[in-house]
Amino acid sequence: MIISRRFVSRAGIAALGVLALAACNNDATSPLNVTPDQLQSMGETIATEVESGALGLTAQGVTSTTGGAPSFSRIPTGTAPMFGLAMNRVPVSIARSTTDATCGVASQDPPVDTDGDQVPDNFSISFVLPACHFTDASSNSIDMTGVLHISDPQPATPSMALTFGLDNFKLAFSGPTGSGSITRDGSSSVSASDGALSQSSNWTESAQITGYPSISAKLNWVASFVVAQGQSIVAGQALPDGAFSPSGSVDYREGNRTASFSIATITPLQYSASCAAGVENGTSLAPFTAGTIRVTANGQSVDVAYTNCDAATVTLAQ
Repeated sequence: MIISRRFVSRAGIAALGVLALAACNNDATSPLNVTPDQLQSMGETIATEVESGALGLTAQGVTSTTGGAPSFSRIPTGTAPMFGLAMNRVPVSIARSTTDATCGVASQDPPVDTDGDQVPDNFSISFVLPACHFTDASSNSIDMTGVLHISDPQPATPSMALTFGLDNFKLAFSGPTGSGSITRDGSSSVSASDGALSQSSNWTESAQITGYPSISAKLNWVASFVVAQGQSIVAGQALPDGAFSPSGSVDYREGNRTASFSIATITPLQYSASCAAGVENGTSLAPFTAGTIRVTANGQSVDVAYTNCDAATVTLAQ
């Protein structure tokens, strides 16, 4: 199987949490309060999770985005003062320029697909060394390891239903300014009915970054996709236009200190088939033309809004 060269451009929830929350407050005994600026930064990261979730509604989307596995390529650079010098520890340039998911080794080529619905019966991609070791001219390096698996819960019946997960997917980085790693495990499933899809996701992510305490985060959510009027969902084909509505939570932990972020849909996200195709070929930043979700923590909220296939705009809710 050919894996898309579009390695999903997202920062890990835990990685961003390390930089957004811990960087401002290194006292392990103090309360883990979330400031408006930090909430806004977390809203930006949750936006990338939402985008990955929508693109993970099909088997083709799962393989082209490596199942939502983390990268460093959307960690903000200079846009949020709370990051401070912590950004110097993460070699983001190498992740942006050279980390290539095509280093993965497929369990079958082509995948077995008994019912011909483009959801493989039982398929995996293993990321192993040395093929998934990357370096740059500044002596930074990244090792990508772990397994992405995807399967068809109804292998004899054509449908859009699927399950996929990541097993110990890990990005380990090192360089002159520091080292660390992000690991993600978990799974997601999609069930199908006439004109609609339902998604359930449970992910656990942990981060170890030089100079910061161990961090973990759990993301649990459900989402629905309802096809636009006059269109239909066809097994094995790209999704048509529709409305995507996620809700759930992110529970962040730093030692014994915790913060919880809730996710709710304010207006359904308008998924565009052309925008999604643009994300795949690099001409769009998001698969949505409109819609807003709200991220809330400690009684304060930010709205994550989309327009015209562009990156999400995150603003404090009024």
